Amino acid sequence: MKQIHAIEIIQNTSNANNGTRRNISILIAAVLSMLATESKAVRPFVTDDARIVDEGQVEAETWLEAGHVGGDWSPFPAYNVMIGTSVNQWLELIAGVGVGRDSNDELTYSNPAFQTKILFNKAEIDSIMPGFAFGAGATFDTGRGDMHDVGSNYYIIGMSTWRFNDDKLMLHTNYGARMDRERGGPQRITPYWGIGFDLEAFHPEARLIGEVFAGDPLVLNEPKYASQFGIRWLPSDYLNLDVTFGLQPELDEGRNKTGRLEFTGQIGIRMLFDVFTPGGKPGRADGADGLFSNPSY
Repeated sequence: MKQIHAIEIIQNTSNANNGTRRNISILIAAVLSMLATESKAVRPFVTDDARIVDEGQVEAETWLEAGHVGGDWSPFPAYNVMIGTSVNQWLELIAGVGVGRDSNDELTYSNPAFQTKILFNKAEIDSIMPGFAFGAGATFDTGRGDMHDVGSNYYIIGMSTWRFNDDKLMLHTNYGARMDRERGGPQRITPYWGIGFDLEAFHPEARLIGEVFAGDPLVLNEPKYASQFGIRWLPSDYLNLDVTFGLQPELDEGRNKTGRLEFTGQIGIRMLFDVFTPGGKPGRADGADGLFSNPSY
């Protein structure tokens, strides 16, 4: 959930027993795999789409992340999970956290995050008008070890999505503001933006994805710009797999550029389940109708 966390672990980690590392990795992966029986969200893609899952569907997305800066890769990747559900045709609730191992070979976890998302109107295929949604979220000043940011942050974002050429190309834009507050320090309000694309390539199930954005809104004190690119495979409407690579300037504790670049690599799995859908009917893979759309259930 925090792209810089993997970098921090590089800078602070010490040598530990390889067998212990491997056992901890397997245990965390197993726990998160069980949690992942519920999914969606664009993570590890940061630019959000104007879409929510259908009413009663449960979504979960997990992703494994490693970082690289100054010639070193993080020795132990971070695991992240976000779980959410739509309570009706226009409101989605999502919560998430990241876990890993810190420099003392102990469990570390990031500031927990919570998001709400309101869908006003659904993006329709080849429509001139985009879909539009509004999101608000926060991370809270609790956590442990290297992955914990001593502070909290909040954001509000408007989201638009266009679907072109029978969904062969989708464009997403985000625009809003974020507020970062370090513990005991002043709050800082900055604009937030993001632009992303999702393009069919080589095969109907394969997509190229890319984005530029003003730092992850769920991470305290991110840089003014970042980027991420990768591929997405959609073997079914209820499952997709992402492999992405990110790039952003490294900042020191005073939020000044160090002149180095941070690289991240992520592997993500998104799953969707019909858990609380009305009447036990299957939910729709293209999501809910929205507050002002004509219902099509």
